Amino acid sequence: MAHHANSLGRKLRFAQIIVFEQVLRSGSILRAAQELNLTQPAVTKVIHELEGHFGGPLLVRGNRGVTATELGELVARRSKSLLAELRHMTDEVNAFQEGAAGQVLVGTLISASAVLLPRAIQLLKARAPAVVVTLRVGQMDQLLPALSVGDLDLVVARIPDDGSWQGKLPGLEAEALYAEQLCAVGGAHHPLASRNATSLAEMLAFPWILPTRDSSLRRTAERLFFEAGLGAPSNVVESLSVLTNVALMLDQQTVGLMPRTEAQQFAEAGMLAILPLAELPGFGEIGCFACSGRVPAQAVTLFRACLRDAATQALRGMPT
Repeated sequence: MAHHANSLGRKLRFAQIIVFEQVLRSGSILRAAQELNLTQPAVTKVIHELEGHFGGPLLVRGNRGVTATELGELVARRSKSLLAELRHMTDEVNAFQEGAAGQVLVGTLISASAVLLPRAIQLLKARAPAVVVTLRVGQMDQLLPALSVGDLDLVVARIPDDGSWQGKLPGLEAEALYAEQLCAVGGAHHPLASRNATSLAEMLAFPWILPTRDSSLRRTAERLFFEAGLGAPSNVVESLSVLTNVALMLDQQTVGLMPRTEAQQFAEAGMLAILPLAELPGFGEIGCFACSGRVPAQAVTLFRACLRDAATQALRGMPT
């Protein structure tokens, strides 16, 4: 059955799309009804109406609740984009009525969030205090798909060197903000901190914190030991939790790797020392990912400008 955009546009209502999206999010018609303050029959009726509009079943009921059919997945993907546009339109109309307002949904990796994001948020709040910034921390394989369907407005992270993300998610663009260096760190009074130089071989004698195996930083670390002709450290904790890692290094023995701008913050606070290790590669470019096909809301555009300003300040080594 061929659909014409105008006829579908006349039949479809945003309220129906909101209901459908909530059912998939909840995985259950009953839970969706509770979330939306509707009765279960009302939600079922909306789903039947949508299935009539699209000419096929959108949901399949299993023992784990409801999931989308192949047609349902297609409709869900576009629904997320429509709802993201609706959210942006609401934000922009509110901003027009009240001055700059709205919401920015930002995904980030822990390694990219220590300096750049707090500074960018401070700059945004100085310019537009009413904008709500919501942060979601995850790995790239969770964040980029969420960005491409409109669940996130921006992702701030290290841009992978291999460009593999472009093939998987062709609608996304990345803007490089600054190049980050990698450095070795330990407690402020670590035995190696007062030395003029040290080597990876010397550092192997100490307990190490390595990034978890699913992170790109872990591959960088492993390549580092391999290229130096060394085996991996034997005494290891695997962690991406910045707070835990800093606390572990306060034993003045444990060492690890950190992006330099992040390490400098802790060094200035007197908690960590940057160890004099020369043979470290660059961490890579920290950038901002966005969906190229979507017209960004005013708050999102403003936040991107704040990210650029924060990156310029980070490059100058200004205190944040």
